[in-house]
Formats: sequence, structure tokens, C-alpha cells
Amino acid sequence: MIMDDAKLLEQIKRRNQDAMVALHARYADLIYSISYRVLNDNGTAEECVQDTFMRVWQNTAQFDPARGSLVAWLIGIARNVAIDKLRQRGRQVNLADDRESLDETDNIAASAMPDDWRDRERLQGLKFAMQALPPEQYEVLNLSYYGGMSQSEIAEHLKLPLGTVKTRMRLGMQKLRDAWQENN
Repeated sequence: MIMDDAKLLEQIKRRNQDAMVALHARYADLIYSISYRVLNDNGTAEECVQDTFMRVWQNTAQFDPARGSLVAWLIGIARNVAIDKLRQRGRQVNLADDRESLDETDNIAASAMPDDWRDRERLQGLKFAMQALPPEQYEVLNLSYYGGMSQSEIAEHLKLPLGTVKTRMRLGMQKLRDAWQENN
């Protein structure tokens, strides 16, 4: 006997694994196609399918049929999981290599610049000013400008209050501004 989505979800709430298998069989291809469209990566899309159904298993009580269908809820979860994976891919920052990333950025920027010694000197001055910052200010600025993270993401990543991150960024930027004005 084939159960409709509402009955399947009720069985999943009661921790019926057979119902979960049936839900997976019914919607795994749809979840995979949504994930693949976001990520364009087969392996990661398959991970998204697993993560999506894991979230369904863990959060069945959050489903509210008044807000939409089970399919819409599944699609929303899959989309969020895929976007999270996409963000993780773009935000893989190895803190041990942070100072080296500044060197690499300097090399890229220097090679793209015209052969103007003044510009190279200014870029080198900025690099030294960054490295002279206190480690906590350097870290938040590096994560922001070279890691592409927002202040909220930095706070979450470093497990710091958002206000602390904002203060460190403001102080670091002020020190960079002062160093820049001294040298120019």
C-alpha cells in the first residue's frame, strides 16, 4: 500500500525507518537535481541528498502543513543545504596559511600592476602595515578581505561576539589608515 506524504511524515515522526526509506525513494531524485543545479558537482549533490533527509529525520516536528506542502518543505531544506555547501566551498580558509595568503595576494597584485615603483612601494607598505597589526585585528581583516567573509560570518567562525569583531575591524582599519597616511 502506497502512503501519501502526510501519512509518511506521521510515520517518520514516530521514527518508522521504513517510512523514511519510502520518502527517500520518492524524492531523492528531485532533491539531487535541485542540489546539482546549485552546486554543479555530483559528489557534493549526493551529500546534499543525505544531509537533506537527515534534517528531515531530525526535524519532522518543524513541518507545518499550513505553510505548504511536504515537497515544498523538502525543496527548501535541499536548497538551504546546497547553499550552505556552496558557502563552505567558497569560505575554506586555513588560518595557518593566512599570512601566506597575503604574500600570494601581493604577488598577484604586483604582477597585475604597471611597472611603477611607487605603486609597488605603496603595496609593500600596505603589506607591512597589515603584518604589523595585532594578531586579532589582522585575523578579522584577513578573513573579511581575503576570505570574503561578512562580519557575522567571522563572528560565527571565530566564536566571538559580533561587537568584538566590529571593534577589531574598526581598530585595524584605523591603524592601516594611519600607516597609509604616514607613508603617503
